[in-house]
Order: sequence, then structure tokens, then C-alpha cells
Amino acid sequence: MKSSAKVVSSGAALILAVSLLSGCSGNGNTSRGNNTSANQGTNANEAGTTNNSASATDGKYVPEKDLNLKVWYTWADTAPTKGPSEDVVSPEIKKITKVNFTQKDIIVNNGVTGLERLNMYLATGDLPHVIYAQRSSSEDIIKKLVEADKVWNLDDYLAKYAPNVLKRVTKDAWDSTKIGGKIYGIPSDVAANTTNAPELKGTTFEKNSSGNGAWQLVVRDDILKAYDPSAKSVAELGDALKKNGTLSYDDMKVNMRTPDDLMDFLQKSKGMNMKTVNGKDVVPLDMWTQGWWIGPWSQAWGFAGGSSGPVWDDEKNTVYWAPATEDYKNYLKWLHTAYQNKLMDQETFTMSDDQRTSKLNNGQYAVTHFWQDINALNDTLKKNGEKFQYRLIQAPANTIADSPQYDFQDPRGGNFIMISKSVPEDELKQILNWIDFQYSEEGETLMSWGPESAGLWEVKDGKRKFKDPALDQNALLGTQTDKDLAYYGLSGGNLNQIDLGRLIYTHDTIRGYKSIYETPKNVDNPYGEEWNVLTQATVRPIKMDLTGMFINQVPEWGKLTGEDGVIGCMKNEWAKAIVADNDANFEKYYEAGMKRLKDLGLDKATTDLTKLITEYQTSVGK
Repeated sequence: MKSSAKVVSSGAALILAVSLLSGCSGNGNTSRGNNTSANQGTNANEAGTTNNSASATDGKYVPEKDLNLKVWYTWADTAPTKGPSEDVVSPEIKKITKVNFTQKDIIVNNGVTGLERLNMYLATGDLPHVIYAQRSSSEDIIKKLVEADKVWNLDDYLAKYAPNVLKRVTKDAWDSTKIGGKIYGIPSDVAANTTNAPELKGTTFEKNSSGNGAWQLVVRDDILKAYDPSAKSVAELGDALKKNGTLSYDDMKVNMRTPDDLMDFLQKSKGMNMKTVNGKDVVPLDMWTQGWWIGPWSQAWGFAGGSSGPVWDDEKNTVYWAPATEDYKNYLKWLHTAYQNKLMDQETFTMSDDQRTSKLNNGQYAVTHFWQDINALNDTLKKNGEKFQYRLIQAPANTIADSPQYDFQDPRGGNFIMISKSVPEDELKQILNWIDFQYSEEGETLMSWGPESAGLWEVKDGKRKFKDPALDQNALLGTQTDKDLAYYGLSGGNLNQIDLGRLIYTHDTIRGYKSIYETPKNVDNPYGEEWNVLTQATVRPIKMDLTGMFINQVPEWGKLTGEDGVIGCMKNEWAKAIVADNDANFEKYYEAGMKRLKDLGLDKATTDLTKLITEYQTSVGK
């Protein structure tokens, strides 16, 4: 569970996440004022548009006039400031579509809420050309725009002016985003999978997109080898990667596959009485402080789908929320046992994040989690003179602890693109054509590699490769570089692999995995390959999660998943349960946490959301 930041950003690669895109989108995980900045503009009339017209060649729409676009990001407070050092993509898109759009044309909220800014626009009648609404936080804005008749109904235009959009957005996405049976916007940032991109079947992407990267722990390799001599150290993994160009599951395998095995490892690591180079005692188990450990540890335990928000259980036809289950109680009881046996850091619930980070940088934990920069941690340990490194191992879960045994994706996508009626019909057609180009194979290739005229890549032995190693590693690993090919000026980091949260990009990971097919692995970074191997080791099928379509209609869920609800439990009642001096007090505090959730309406929220989804499924014949 991560905090939200109201900025336009492609997010961090810790997700999954994540996106991602998160979602992210990025993926990534960006979330959900009176004045916009001077270079952003405030309405369509200031955009400097011309009287636009278009011609048709063999029935295909061809724009004739230039159009300068303004786009409102309904959730964002801050516009992006970072862009590529040499922008070779947007001029090419402008040449093809005659639409000019750069990061300076993004309009944000600047201190007011999205709904407050919408009311300002409705009062003046001057909406920007495009409204880019985040599904998780802008349902009220979407609804109000449609009810006020301020956005175009696109039903009669998509087939002619956006055929790629019509083709590549899935039926589930269209069905779940129609309003009154009509199309008022285009679903965007829909995670790529073999349902909406069948060309990905049989590729590396298919394996990655049906896996779950959360099932992992991070362990000191010297302690791991003392426990299991057959386990490979980071140095040995690096040697295998350089020799073979890849790592296998056998390379990553360790003799620790159940919660009981992990408990045994913690007990034996404690008995080793190891110290760091500066004489600090090694603690078997690290826990993240201040309540945040619900995310990485519950996911590592196998609660990959429902560790934070509710999801839909197709098998049982009901809403499933992991923290309310007996399985989750057993997970907390395991942590309680580890604490009682002094296998968990006894300062977990009293120390600051800075204190914990200092311990980690000293190598004082035998086991930690993956929600952190392990490469940077290993570099710090080297500088400190330590001989060991941290590596990934598969988390101690033989089966997924979640009841729903699949990988969830929101069929609506992360965002929703609407076109304002402030623009006339001819400009509507041109904007749709611009959007459509970026849904096309030609557009994807351009945004992945840049135009051929830029000379950024070459083809050898039938495979495309960037000439510049910085671009090569940016495409493969998300390594930041000011040379990246970001379009719309979104911030850097994993631009071609995880997030790709572009304004109208329907598949937030296709582009990156096309690059991965054609780019050599970074043999100097075993951690990245460790991640890939273990991600593919816990494969489960993709299913579309229906809860996102209706959760905003059940207000209790906002409290249940926030500080008042499960996060509050983690910081208070359930933290006390973990550190309780006996099992009876564990039960007492666990039940107190459940009472908190029930008092916030857990039963009603579950019933109401289940009813909404069941009614929807009946209406669409599912």
C-alpha cells in the first residue's frame, strides 16, 4: 500500500505495479488552485487554433490544419517539468497528425480540487480541448461533464476517425465505461495482456504479464548460504548471468518454501550470532515501520490480490478482502510468533524510518522486503566494506493466500479521455485521429524507438537495437536518462518498461516488452534478472476485476482501506496484537481491529458492492 502524490508522473517500479502502471499506471502508482501556470493556458479559445478542415485520401482521414492542444489532467496538482533533452518524438507526431502538444500544454489544478476546477470551467463555458480523467479519483467529474452535456458522444465517430482505438480497446473496457449505453470517452492505460493484444501470445511478455512479482523476499546471501549451502550468492548469480546471458529458476532455488521453513531460517540465523563490520548484532527479520509493512509483507505472504483494496471472487460470486479473512489472521499470528521469539526487530513499532534505514544500510537484517532499492543498498554495503550482498528469494507461499486465484486488472483502465464540446466537430475529428495514431502499431513503434531519421537505432541480424547504451538500458531496465523518448514530458524512470503512462496509451507495457525482446540483458545487474525469474515462477491467469467499476458508489470502502480502517489497524490494534505478551492478548487485539473495521461498515460495504457487481453481471449476460 503506497501513499498517493498529486503530480503527473510515471511513478516508481515497485509495483506492480505496476502499474503501473502501476497504475502505477504505472503503472505506476500516481494518484488520485485557482491559477494555472502561464505556459499552460486555461481554455480552448486561447490555444491559437485555426479554422480546421481535412481531406480524405482513399477514404482515410487526412488532417490539413495545425491544432494546438490543451489538456486538463483532472487529478494533478503539479505539471511535469522534466522532458527529454532532445525531443525527437513529438515533432514527428505533429508532422503526421498536425496536432501540437507538449508538456507545457498540460493544465493541472494548482491547489484546488478537480471538482472545484470543473465548476470554474462550467461557470465560464471554456473547457480545454481534452479532459484526461483518472478513473480512481474522478468519477464525479466524469458524471458531471456528461450530465451537463459538455463532452462529445463518440459513438458516431470512432469507426472512421479512430479505428485503431475501436480495435484495440477491449469489449470489457467499452462495456464498463459506457454511460447510459453511450461512449463519452476512451479508456486509456489499460494494462496489456493477451486478451487485448493477442499478438503477445507465446512471448516473454505473456509469461511476465501472467506472473506476480510480489511473491519475493530479500535475504543476506552469506546467511542464506550458511543455512543452505546449495543457494547461490549474489556473486555466483552474477557469474551465471554473465556465462549464460540469463538466470534460470534452478539458479534462484533455495531450500525454503513454506512459512515454517522461513521461521526455521530466522531461528537459525539468530543462533549464528552474526555481527556487521561495525560490531552491530544482526536481527533476523526486518519489518517496515509506521504501518507501511502491510503492503510488502502481506504481498510476500501471498495476499497478492487483496492486500489493500477489495477484489471480486468469480468462484464465490462475492467481494473478497484479504484483511477480513481467517488466512490474514494466521499471517498476523505468524508475525506475533516471530516477535515473541525475538526473531523480529523488537523496535519495529517504536523506531523511525530513518533508524530502520540506518540499520538496513549496516546490513543488520537477515531478511528484508523488496519495496526498496536493493541495488542501491548493495552499493552502500560495498562502500561500507561488507563482503555480503542482498538477493531475492521466492516468498514462503506454496499457494496464493488470496481466495481469488488470479491476477487482477481493472477493465476500465487507469484513465478516461473525453473531448470537450468547446471544440467544433472538425477539431473533434482531428483530435480523435491524433489519439488513434498513438494506438496504432506505427505510433507505438515511433514512441518506442524514435523516428528513423533521428538515427537512434540500427538493425543487426534482423533485430533492432539502440546505438546509445543509455537508451538501450532505459528501454530494457527503466534506467533514467535525459535522452529517453518520453512523449508529453512525463517524468523519467521506466519509461519503456513498467509505467508508460502516456496520455492516450492503451497498453501500458507493450512498448517496453517489444524493446525487451530486442535488447540484450544487463549482465552487470543480477538483481534485475533475479526479479524476472521469480516473477515468472508464480504464474496465475489474468482476470478483469469488476470492483473498480463500482467501489466509488460504496463510500464505506474509502474509510475501510484508509487511515481510519485497515492502515489504522496495522498501526494500532494489530500492531499491539503482534507484540502481545501471550496468545490471549493477541486474540484480544486482533478482535479489536476487526471491530474497528466492522464499525466502519465492513459488512454493509461487502454486501452493497457484491450487489452492484452481481446486478451488472446480470445486465450484461455474465
